[in-house]
Amino acid sequence: MRGWRGAGVLAGLVAGAVVMQTGGSLGRGALFAAPAFSACVLAGVLGGELSVRPAGGPVRTAAVEVRRARDYLPRGLTRVVATAAAVLAVLLVATTAAGNADDMGRPGRMLWVACGPDVREGRGPWPGSYYSVPLAIVVLAGLVAAGAVLHRIAARPRVGDDDTTRRRSARAVIAAVGIMVALPAAGVSAVAGGAIIGTSCLPDAGGQALLALAAAQTLLLAWCGAALLIPAPARAGSRPA
Repeated sequence: MRGWRGAGVLAGLVAGAVVMQTGGSLGRGALFAAPAFSACVLAGVLGGELSVRPAGGPVRTAAVEVRRARDYLPRGLTRVVATAAAVLAVLLVATTAAGNADDMGRPGRMLWVACGPDVREGRGPWPGSYYSVPLAIVVLAGLVAAGAVLHRIAARPRVGDDDTTRRRSARAVIAAVGIMVALPAAGVSAVAGGAIIGTSCLPDAGGQALLALAAAQTLLLAWCGAALLIPAPARAGSRPA
């Protein structure tokens, strides 16, 4: 199963690079690269889970066992990724509400600020609805897919003492979701923060806070990357994946 996860990571790197180059103009490609990468990782994890088959042989009886997806989630990483997803949602709502059309009529690509009775100042690009609406749709689809994969991880047949395998698969899913939300959140925060700082009549504190948030999301990206590449240690009584 580790081979399936590795194949998903490699395919994700290729897909992310392709989407970044061909996924759209004015930065949309870069925005969708992380969801494309995560989709490939999820597909790899799902492929590994679907490849598991119960061992053949005589029919045996077993105790009734209820397995839940949450039992296999890495608690710390899951909490942080859930927080990052909530932060991304708040960011997209806020930047969409503040965005205005640019000079070409593209919605949400400019931030216009009234600096006085007769003075307006504009800064762009701004991560408004031109970016936020398609990104929200893609991320929501990715979250639904991640939920389906986690359900499969918990529901598939048991093959020996394989809780370690399930935990590693669930960890890969959460890491993929973390990359899917953290990279766009870092980009949105950085672009919005830079626009605010570049506006003369807005306090820099808001922009600096957004830049700090972008740095925090970058740290989450590093954590999720390590979770994908470095297998979690096996717990006592479990067989390695």
